[in-house]
Parts: sequence; structure tokens; C-alpha cells
Amino acid sequence: MNLRVVFGISALLVVNVCTAAPRAVDAEQFDVAGVKLGMTPEAAASALAGKLDIDKRSIIFDKFPQQNSVTNSKEPKYFTAKKSGASITVYFEPNVPYNPKSKMAVSMIIYKQPWTPDNVAAMKQMAIEKYGQPSNGTVGMSYQWCLQPHSNPGFGCSEFRGPKLELSGTKLQLEDFRYRQAVIDHMNKSSNSKPAF
Repeated sequence: MNLRVVFGISALLVVNVCTAAPRAVDAEQFDVAGVKLGMTPEAAASALAGKLDIDKRSIIFDKFPQQNSVTNSKEPKYFTAKKSGASITVYFEPNVPYNPKSKMAVSMIIYKQPWTPDNVAAMKQMAIEKYGQPSNGTVGMSYQWCLQPHSNPGFGCSEFRGPKLELSGTKLQLEDFRYRQAVIDHMNKSSNSKPAF
């Protein structure tokens, strides 16, 4: 089924509504501009520079890193890069349990282009060519790829907390919330204490 939405006089955006049964996809195997979940910041920067054919020095790391509660050192939380009007931001979380050889890991990658009807159509076409048919979608809003899509078509991967890819207009986001959850659990555990009253 196709839902047609007209923007202005001449622009037409066709949004396909998922009507097929949900399909399990391992988004952990995906990359966005060469960057994969779990990579170190250094490996991610090298992969991005190679994929986009940009100078590695043009990748801008977090200029104000904060003290990291897991690594006990100041670590950048993200880096950004731009190419041909598009931007990519790569976010990191500390590895839990702590690994001195690999302190931080990629937990989320966001690729954006300026919004135009042509860019929306091109992003959708490229995403389907690269990642295959979506697992499910949020009707009229986004397409999502994950291992455990909601059983109802049109509800996306709403209850799944693992690796998930989502395309919404001209924004493509690959994320694994488990990295953040591991840090939250670590912080809660380290704050536990035995009452003594």
C-alpha cells in the first residue's frame, strides 16, 4: 500500500507503509559510512575517513571531554564529520566491564542530509539497497531494522533494546542501547552500599 503526501505544488513523497510480516535482521552487522557498533573511536574515525574519502584531520572529536566514571579518565563522547552537505556524528560509551585496551566503543551513529523530497527518496532507496527490506516500520514515520520487531506491522522495533537501525526522512540512526544500559548498571552497582543504621 502506498500513502502519498504532497509537499507544495510539484514535490511528491511516496512513503511505503509496511504491510508484510515483521522480518528479523541483525543490525549489529550493519555499518553507516563504514562505522560499526562496538568499534573503538580510533577505528571508527579511520573507517569513516576511508569510506567518505575525507582527511582524517577533518573529523572533529568532542572538544570538552568529561571525566568518565568507568575509565576514570577524560574521554570524548563523540566525533563529527561532514561531506557534501551531509553530516555524521558518532557517539561512544565506555566498555563495561572496563577494558584498558579498548576503553570506549561506538554506541550510536547518526547520518543526516538536508531535508528535500529528493533526499528523502534517495536515502530510502539507498537504505533498502544496502540493508535489505526493513524489519518493520512506524506507519508514515520511519523504517526500522532489528532482530525483534514488534509483532504488529507498523509498530517498528518499539520494545527491542538491542542493535537497531532507523531511517526517518533524511536521518539514519544506528544504535545499541545496551552500551548505555551497561554503564547505567555499572553506576548503580558501584553506588550500592550496605545500610548501617
